Amino acid sequence: MLGMVYQDASNRCSAGTSCFFSKQGWQSVPTGSAHTNYKGVSMQGFSALFQPGNIGKLRLENRLIMNAMGTVLVDGEGNVTERMFDYYRARARGGVGLIVTQCALVSADATPPFTWAMYDDKFTPGLSRLVEVIHEQGAKVSVQLMHYGLLLIFGGFIPEGMSIKVPSITSWLVGDKPYEEMGEADIERYLEDFAQAARRAKEAGADAVELHACHGCLVSTFLSPVTNHRTDQYGGSVENRTRFARRILERIKQKAGKDFPVVVKLNGSDDIEGGITIDEVVRQAAILEEAGADAISISSGLEFWTSLSIPCYAYPEGPMVPLAEKVKQAVRVPVIAAGKIGPELAEQIIRNGKIDFIGMGRPLLADPELPNKLREGRREDVCWCVYCNNCIRVEPGQGSCSVNPSLYREGKYPFPPAEPPKRVMVVGGGIAGMQAAVLMAQRGHQVSLYEKSAELGGQWNIAAAQPGKEGYAAFTDYLRRSLDRCGVPVTLGIEVTKERVLEMKPDAVVVATGAVPRGLNIPGASSNHVVQANDVIMGKAETKGSVVVIGGRFIGMEVALWLAEQGKEVSLVTLAGLGENGSKLEGMTYRTLARRLIELRVPLYVHTAALEITQSSVVIGWGAEVFSLPAATVVLAVGAQSDNKLAQELDGVIPEIYTIGDCVSPGDAAAAIYQAARMAAKI
Repeated sequence: MLGMVYQDASNRCSAGTSCFFSKQGWQSVPTGSAHTNYKGVSMQGFSALFQPGNIGKLRLENRLIMNAMGTVLVDGEGNVTERMFDYYRARARGGVGLIVTQCALVSADATPPFTWAMYDDKFTPGLSRLVEVIHEQGAKVSVQLMHYGLLLIFGGFIPEGMSIKVPSITSWLVGDKPYEEMGEADIERYLEDFAQAARRAKEAGADAVELHACHGCLVSTFLSPVTNHRTDQYGGSVENRTRFARRILERIKQKAGKDFPVVVKLNGSDDIEGGITIDEVVRQAAILEEAGADAISISSGLEFWTSLSIPCYAYPEGPMVPLAEKVKQAVRVPVIAAGKIGPELAEQIIRNGKIDFIGMGRPLLADPELPNKLREGRREDVCWCVYCNNCIRVEPGQGSCSVNPSLYREGKYPFPPAEPPKRVMVVGGGIAGMQAAVLMAQRGHQVSLYEKSAELGGQWNIAAAQPGKEGYAAFTDYLRRSLDRCGVPVTLGIEVTKERVLEMKPDAVVVATGAVPRGLNIPGASSNHVVQANDVIMGKAETKGSVVVIGGRFIGMEVALWLAEQGKEVSLVTLAGLGENGSKLEGMTYRTLARRLIELRVPLYVHTAALEITQSSVVIGWGAEVFSLPAATVVLAVGAQSDNKLAQELDGVIPEIYTIGDCVSPGDAAAAIYQAARMAAKI
């Protein structure tokens, strides 16, 4: 029917797999907020987290491990760079016990440009320097070894002559891609590639290696029954499907030495129907332990189908912890749990002996100093990750983290002192204005901040009010405390005018006045039963009867979910594709939200225009077809338009005027605080 879809965004997700929402409804734990607590865990004390621990013969100073995460810091030929050194130096200095580097690719025939290469001895000196940088700060180093396999499809393009290696050609392989089923010669070559890469890591001074065997990479696809349909010794039974990983592990031990620690990272669940089960994973972990694995790290999900491998804000806290606990019960070697684990939960499961180490990824992007702050009892000083997954969708020139503008630019921070210091007036107390005020004050400027509403936060407060995003409030709390520490005076409830600016006579003005919700230019859009999504979220507008949400990006999808969870009859109409409006949402978060919309059977009318709003319906059109949807309430989620009136009035009147955030162009939080940081460095 027209543009309506019920297509399975989860791609074969079964009801029994580890979906982020329960059948009882939307669930969320405000990880990282000031209110998270656990029985028996002091809000100040994390003694278990900071006990030493061993992986094989490797002694770690604490139980916090930085997970491997991809970056944009490698050059086009696969070499390390100074920016990469800066990035890892900051995390090592922050007090983490072990850093697992981003994946180092072991085979020349599966290493696209701008990915880190470890398939030749020529890359060893660069790794040696990286190891030295990390060791200088007191952390240990493990190099993650990987062959992309199916994950090559995430690169956006596959270089000419490069094929996607898979254990078997199956009917679900999508797209016109150069898939190639591996033969015995390929297997032998890759066994040697992994072993030689491990040898290079050891020669470079690394303390361990991690075998990446999850998320749909080559080794992962051998382990999973949904991707491995082979009928030889590498397919079929659990033992056969584990044989490739086992032989890699044994070959690494031969080349690098039996005492050189090797961690194997496994999927606890593929999170799709027909994928690997936890019972099979437990057996695989035992097989790999017998083959010499010194620790087992548990993740989950196939990245090209599901969203569990990098759980966003909508997941409950620690969704993969139960899987890791089951593996822990079956092996003697240490087990590492990861995936949206806050410090209280981490302390509890380590203290209770259910897990040995905690893998942290995105929280260390948000605040590299997180371990030091927890150890020193400064939890309130942590800049908490909000699990928005902006760090996954990296676009040139834009911010990469919604709460940390220095991510991937660590060498440029902190900014040098201002010469000369100036009196700077910041107008607008959203996150862009707050961030700019903090950074300028840290440089020595005399900064004052003005916000016309009764509280700081701006549009970020609307995000924090949504179910699943309660943890967002932690960032505004962090910025408020930072303003206090920097001594920035804040004036609330006053709208700054051109006359007030002239009266204050600042040396410079930073306008961060944000944006306002956009209306819809169709008949009936100003009717009383038409409300803005922001007002619905903030409790300023009610929804009655059947509801039509117009707009299909983040806020539209989230409002539709929230209303559907309340049992309301909801439809969603979007002129673009779901999750699109010029650019797509980050894939993991999109799949998370789309999956739940489909589970709730919310009708989705994509590539469909809203033509008219009547008193009881929304008239929509798809191509030449037109029909009506019942609508007692219509919710608009069609974007925002910049509020730059003050900036226009001050243009040519004030010598130095700067605009940042949504008042320049409505965008995401990462772009806003990146603009704030760039501006703060200039004044």
